[in-house]
Amino acid sequence: MLKLSTHLQLMAQYNQWMNDKFIAALEGQSDEILSKDSGAFFGSILGTLNHIITADLAWLWRMKTALEPVELASLGEFPIPSLNEPNMFANFANYTLARQKLDRIIISFIGNLDEEILAAPFNYARANGEKYRKILGLVLCHFFNHQTHHRGQATTLLSQISIDIGPTDLNILVPEA
Repeated sequence: MLKLSTHLQLMAQYNQWMNDKFIAALEGQSDEILSKDSGAFFGSILGTLNHIITADLAWLWRMKTALEPVELASLGEFPIPSLNEPNMFANFANYTLARQKLDRIIISFIGNLDEEILAAPFNYARANGEKYRKILGLVLCHFFNHQTHHRGQATTLLSQISIDIGPTDLNILVPEA
C-alpha cells in the first residue's frame, strides 16, 4: 500500500521541478513583462507566482507555529505573508532566490514527516482569525494542489507571451513500478 508520506515526497519533488522549469523559462524576461497586468486573477505572471509563494509561506508558518519542526526553523529568513502585501517579491530575481530556498525547505520538511504525524490533527487559524482542526496530511495535499492549480494559470500567461514551459505532467516524475 502506498503511504501518504511517499505521495507527499513525490509532490514536493514535483513542486520543485515545476518551479525550476518556470524560473528557467522566465530567465531573461524583464520585470516589466513579468509584472504586466494580463487580466488574470492575480494580474500578472509575477503576481501569480507571488500568490503561490505567499500561500506556501502562510501554510508553512502555520505548521512551524503548530508543530515546531526543525526543518522549518529557517522560515525566519522569509517575511511573514500579509494579505495587505500580496506581491512579496517585486522583482523576479528576489522571487527566484526565495522560491529556490523555500523549495529546499519544503523537501526537507516533507521528507521528515511520518505516517503518524501526517494522520494527526493540525490546529491553525487563518488570517481572519477563523480556527480549524484538520488532518495534517490532507492539508498538505491541499498545499500541493494549490500550487499546481495556480501554476496552471501561470502556464497560460506564459503561453500568451510565446513561452512554452514544456511538459508539466506529474506522471513524468512517477517512478516505474
